[in-house]
Amino acid sequence: MAKNNWLIPSLIVVGLFSVALSLFIASQTEKQKPGARPLARLELNLGKVFVLRKNMTQKEKLGRKASLFALDSVETSVDGDATMEFDSAYRIRIPENSLITIDEETERIVLIIKRGDLQVENFGREGSVYISKDGVRWTATDYEMNYKKQAPEETLPELAPAETGVPAVPVANMAEGLTSEQIQDTLKTHRSNFFKCYTQLLQKTPGVVGQASISFTIERTGKVAQAEIASSSITDAGFKKCLLEATKRVEFKSFGGDPITTVFPLRFE
Repeated sequence: MAKNNWLIPSLIVVGLFSVALSLFIASQTEKQKPGARPLARLELNLGKVFVLRKNMTQKEKLGRKASLFALDSVETSVDGDATMEFDSAYRIRIPENSLITIDEETERIVLIIKRGDLQVENFGREGSVYISKDGVRWTATDYEMNYKKQAPEETLPELAPAETGVPAVPVANMAEGLTSEQIQDTLKTHRSNFFKCYTQLLQKTPGVVGQASISFTIERTGKVAQAEIASSSITDAGFKKCLLEATKRVEFKSFGGDPITTVFPLRFE
C-alpha cells in the first residue's frame, strides 16, 4: 500500500517535469527561428506613427523607439514621420502618409512600399538593403539616386495652413524665380531637421503642441537669409532658435530675379 501511495505522486511529478521541459525547449527553439532577430531600429520624429506586428494583425502606437522584425509594418499618419536605422549604416526616413513592410531574404533586408515613399538619408553597405515598389526592386542606393530622379513628382499634402494675413510668395518673384511648389518641396525634404527641434522640446516639456511660422528670404544663390520667427504659439526660446538654425541650413536651387521672401508654417502635435 505504501508503494502505491508513492507511485501516483511520483508519476504526477514526472509528468509536470516533462511538460515544463517541453515548454522550455519550445521557447528556446522559437527564439532561434529565422527572422526572430530585429532587422531595424525605428525612431519617432514627429506626429503619430504605428507599428503593425505579425502581418498587420496587431497595431501599436510608436512611443519613442522600437525594434522591427520580419514582416512588421510601419504606418505614418498625415503628420507622422519616423526614421529606420540598420546595422549596415543605412538610415531611411519614412515620411507622412506611408505604409512600409520590412522583410528579410537571404541576409538582405527588403523594404516594401505599400503606400507613400521612403527617403535614404544615409547610405550604408551596398546590397544590404533593397526597396520594392510597384513590384520592382532596387538596391536602396539605386532607388534614391536613379529611380526617384526619373519617377514623376507626386503631389504632397500641405504641412499646415498659412495664417491669415501672412503674405505668400510674391507673384512677381515666382515668375522669375522659384515657384511656391518648388519651395515647399525643398522644405519638406528637410522636415526631419524641424522634427528634431520638436523632439528635443518634448523631452523638456512632454505633451506640448502648437504652431510656428518661419519668415525667411531666399537669395538668388539658393541660400537662406534673414530668417526669423513670424509667429509661434510655443514660447520656448531654445525651440525657436533650433527652428531658425534648421531653416538656415536649407539650400534651394539658384534662380534669376529678385530674392524671395516667404513664410513656412508648421504644426507640431
